[in-house]
Parts: sequence; C-alpha cells; structure tokens
Amino acid sequence: MFHPSVYQGRKNPAGYFEGWYFKLVNREEDQVWSIIPGVSYSEDPHSFIQVIEALNGTTHYIRFPLESFAFSKDRFEVNIGKNHFSENGIKLDLKGQNIHLEGTIEFRETAPFPQKLLAPGIMGWYSFVPRMECYHGVVSMNHHLVGALQISDTHVLFTGGKGYIEKDWGTSMPSDWIWMQSNHFKENEESSFMLSIARIPWGKSYFPGFLSFFYHEGRVIRFSTYNRSKVDTISLTESEVRIGLLNRRYRLNIIAARNKAGKLKAPRHGSMDRDIYESLNAALEIELLEKNGKVLFSSRAKHAGLEIVGDVTHYF
Repeated sequence: MFHPSVYQGRKNPAGYFEGWYFKLVNREEDQVWSIIPGVSYSEDPHSFIQVIEALNGTTHYIRFPLESFAFSKDRFEVNIGKNHFSENGIKLDLKGQNIHLEGTIEFRETAPFPQKLLAPGIMGWYSFVPRMECYHGVVSMNHHLVGALQISDTHVLFTGGKGYIEKDWGTSMPSDWIWMQSNHFKENEESSFMLSIARIPWGKSYFPGFLSFFYHEGRVIRFSTYNRSKVDTISLTESEVRIGLLNRRYRLNIIAARNKAGKLKAPRHGSMDRDIYESLNAALEIELLEKNGKVLFSSRAKHAGLEIVGDVTHYF
C-alpha cells in the first residue's frame, strides 16, 4: 500500500488487471510515445504491451502469454518477455505487427509522488478502502531521459527528453471519466499536472470523485475528493474540456483542447475488451490562483495526454 508502484495483485487473481503508463518525449519534442505494460487475469488471461505514437495517433496492442509476465515482490520491477520496466528505466525488445521498438532509456531525477501516513499516494485515504473497482498511483511526476530507441528503421535519441509514470489496478475502469496529464509547461520545465475525474462505483451505487495534483517548484498541491476539494465548474464540448477546482487555499482553472486520438484497450472485470481513445497531443491551459484571486501561475502545456470516456459532467 505504501509502495503503489510495486505489483499489487496476487499470483493468479480472478477478474483482475494491472497496468503501468510510461510517457516518453524526446528533447526535440518531435517524438512522443506512451508504453503501457500490463497483465489481464480473465477468461482470456494474458500479459500485454500497448503503444501510442502521438504524431498520428497510431496505437498497437501486443499480446504475450501470461507466463511472460514476471514481477518483483518488494520493488517496482516488471518483465514481459524480453521487455523490462522499473522506476529507473525501461528496456524494450518489442516486435508486433507494424511495430518494432528496441533499446534502453534510463530515468534520472525522478519525482515520486509524496507519501503521508494517512495518504500513501495520490488516492489519499481511499488507498485503505478495500474492494474498490480501480486504484490509481503516480510513480514519477517528472523525470529526465537518457538513452535511445530503434523505432523500426529509425534511431531516435531520447537523451535530454522528459518522462512521466503512473499506473492503475483493480477489476474495471469506471464507466465515465476524464483524464489529462502534462509535464511540458512553457514557463517551468519541472512543473507537472494530472487530473482524473470519474463516476466511481460504490457498492450498488456510485459517487463522483476526482484526483488531481499540480507539481510546481518542488511543491505538490492536491485537489482531490478526499481532501474536501470541489469541482467548481465543468463543461464538455466537441473541441474542449473546461474544469475549475477549489481547495482550501487555491483555485485551479484548466482548459484542455482535444486533438487526434488513438484507440486503446481498457479493462472490464479484468478483461481487456473495452475500446477507449487517448490523445497524446492535446493542449492544456493551466491557471493557479489564491482564493483572493491573485494569479500564482499561468501557462500553456503541450504533449498532453487526454482521455474522455462517456460524459462525467452529468455527475457534478
């Protein structure tokens, strides 16, 4: 529980999934990729690696036998076939239909999400609630990349670029949600932002909940259901999402502009049989204000991940 990056499942849990999300952006910012290793214990048990390429929204789902999935019990270290993943880097030897990724990228100066006794991760005290359908973890809010990948016939240097890592585990993703993330702010290259807002199942009912952080100048400002923050405004159109968040001290205004999205697989009762769409080229506008209206930070962010599934605005 206090190390959410580590594999959380038992050896053969029924109806269970777990996946990690690695975002890679090179220094020139003309190569933006997400690599998503995971495992599905279901009627179709297998491990997998999903790949998103931002420029054209191309996605790939490469299946592996369940036996190809191996993990460390006491640290974040996962292997799927010849592919290795940890908080310190990735090593890929990935061959699928129309995709070939090979190489090693190290992660330097990672920024783990801060832990507290009653809030061991981004979920706060909800981390202690048993049998929730989906749990969420942030492994590194921002870090620097060293290394290169051979992408089909092209050698791509990632040294000098930036990365981000998070994860999900449980039985199913929510029915409706909005997720967005970027750590490519024009005014501050170390800043990072993430928001996940969803209709969360609870027994035979549900409740609207959200998790968000803004990492800036070494501080993490949280806006989340568990710390009594509020969604003050929310609207969704064909072209953009607008959300306003309030906590005891700050207001955070977000505008996310949609862009080309690629199809991914998401879990339902452990089975990776649900289609969703994610963009890696969305644009964000972020404004952080004190309660008295004083603007503390205002910036645009690019290379943003954005998922909009269903219409969560009905629940707020």
